[in-house]
Amino acid sequence: MVKETKMEKAQAIFEEGNKLKESGNIEESIQSYQKALQIKPEYTKPLNNLAEIYESQKNWGEATKCYQRLIGLKPENYGAYLKLAKVLVKQNKIYGAIAAYQEAIALNPDVSAMVYKNLGDLLVKEKDTVGDALAAYGKAAELSSDWKAGFYVKYGDMLAKKKQLDEAIESYKKAITLSPEQVRNYMSLGDVLTKKEELDQAISSYQKAIQLKPDLTGAYKKLGDLFVKKEQLDTAIRCYQKALEVNPEAIHIYSLLGDVFAQQGKEAEAQHYYEKASY
Repeated sequence: MVKETKMEKAQAIFEEGNKLKESGNIEESIQSYQKALQIKPEYTKPLNNLAEIYESQKNWGEATKCYQRLIGLKPENYGAYLKLAKVLVKQNKIYGAIAAYQEAIALNPDVSAMVYKNLGDLLVKEKDTVGDALAAYGKAAELSSDWKAGFYVKYGDMLAKKKQLDEAIESYKKAITLSPEQVRNYMSLGDVLTKKEELDQAISSYQKAIQLKPDLTGAYKKLGDLFVKKEQLDTAIRCYQKALEVNPEAIHIYSLLGDVFAQQGKEAEAQHYYEKASY
């Protein structure tokens, strides 16, 4: 009689575990997989199944151990790094998740657009990673155009921080097309257009934000600033006054009104608003 090898024993117990899993006997299947691994520690199939079970149970710590062990056995397995990143995110272990995603991409740059997007989302949360986040979002945008507005808002924010203003404008416009009711998108677009000195377009964007949210103090203030730049001082005054009507506690706007009246040579009105600003 031929003696059964360790691998054959482990395989038999692994198959038993699979049957137990299929019949809903999860705890027994876990025991079978663990026993198979005791016999053959480098056997990856039961280890992978264990990881998936622990994930389904939201036992993130044990799932993490399994994926780390899989990576130790097969360091070239980029899929294990992706799964590790997922469970690390569940534990709010952001740096570890970022490293896992980056390792997966290094092993296989042809991962899905969603992987790049997920990496970008994590990088956004950390300081001093704007360049890396931008690169990740850029790759995601290159690989797919099927994103929701929130993606293009975040991508626009990264582009704006890196002073890639034309690209930021296009990203915000995509966000607006996908979600035209979101005030924030118009405000962000207006801010970038202002930086580009495209004042009329910026004014239009802020005005659209106000149409959607008439009590938007910041939009009235920014409109006032733009009309000052365009030397349309009476219009600027009306915008600043509207901002104060919406929010009387926006004390800094009194100083701006004082400046505009002073620019018009109306010293009494200017003094009045400067005094209100000092209250």
